[in-house]
Amino acid sequence: MIFVLSIALAYALTNIDGLFAYFAIATSGRYRQALSGFLVAQAIVVTGAYVTGVGVTVLTPHALGYLGVIPLGLGIWEIWKNRARSGVSADTSKPAHSLVSAAVIFLALSADTFIMMAAFFADTAELLDRHVLLGALIAITGLVIAGTLLARSLGQNRKVQAFFEKLSPYVMILAGIYILLDTATDTY
Repeated sequence: MIFVLSIALAYALTNIDGLFAYFAIATSGRYRQALSGFLVAQAIVVTGAYVTGVGVTVLTPHALGYLGVIPLGLGIWEIWKNRARSGVSADTSKPAHSLVSAAVIFLALSADTFIMMAAFFADTAELLDRHVLLGALIAITGLVIAGTLLARSLGQNRKVQAFFEKLSPYVMILAGIYILLDTATDTY
């Protein structure tokens, strides 16, 4: 259960930018487009990550642990970008006008989540893939609930948004280190 919750936490924290895009679209009066677009994008991310993760295990099983370099590098890159633009105010997403445009926004913000989940699917024993999937489903449900509650209660609070955006790269780094380590959930 701890493994499932750690996957859920990593998924949610790497998708904080998606949460705030959801929040921004929902507060602009387009809640249905935000919800539908978010769910479509997350289904694509999880399915694509699973297919990629399984494909990698077939093609290069001896090098799976090195996939951790990708989220580790992305986390370091995000920290560097955040420091470089620390004086610039954070950009907010433009409201989406349709399901497709909302889904595209969420997909564009989900590259780090996709890479991390693909690495988890690849690095985890096949028997435990259902736990990785369950963690993703818990995170998606939590993100939808949080986005809806945020849209109703916080409005445009930039401090909360900035905190979670700064936390996300550190989660990527920790996920990368976890994947690089040989753990009990690894493939054999």
